[in-house]
Amino acid sequence: MKRTILLAVALLGLCGTAMAQRHIEFRWRGIYFVGDGSYVFNLNRSPNESGLADSVSGFMPSFSGGFQFRKEAAVGLGFAYLADPTGAFTQLPLYAELRSHFTRDRLTPYAVLQVGYSLPVGASSEPPVTKIDEGGLYLGIEFGGRYAVTRSFAVGAHLGYKLLQSNKVIRYDLANEPLLTETVVLHMLGGGLSLYFGN
Repeated sequence: MKRTILLAVALLGLCGTAMAQRHIEFRWRGIYFVGDGSYVFNLNRSPNESGLADSVSGFMPSFSGGFQFRKEAAVGLGFAYLADPTGAFTQLPLYAELRSHFTRDRLTPYAVLQVGYSLPVGASSEPPVTKIDEGGLYLGIEFGGRYAVTRSFAVGAHLGYKLLQSNKVIRYDLANEPLLTETVVLHMLGGGLSLYFGN
């Protein structure tokens, strides 16, 4: 009988602990930081007038921070880095963001809207060279889920869409003479993992 009572108490204790952990909330008011790593690729891969295809893909880390003023809403600033392997479309988007977490549970879906300007930081290293001379609009939309490990640390995963506009893209021939100046808009899809820190 004694063993049965002890076993029942132990099971109730485990259930209580599991229920308490299920209701852990990420700290919802205060400063937050998010580190994110995504892999992105563009959808518009058709050749342009010079016969070169804008096939862009690569790793895109980002870092943002801001203030969460409600459990469902936060505003912040951030930057990302598109590491295009060819170098032609390597860019540094700077943006403002709005975040919304839809529930107050330990596991919550969320959405992020990012709007800003993308700075060019590279050019293709091999001829014919392609170089962004003037950046343009950056827009990012993400949907994902966040899981609170503790009140001040969470992990997340997401899928999203990014638009990067380059207002002046210069393409050169093999003699390093400019062939074409154009506007290029990249429509990109991607997914990644995030780490959240709250204070």
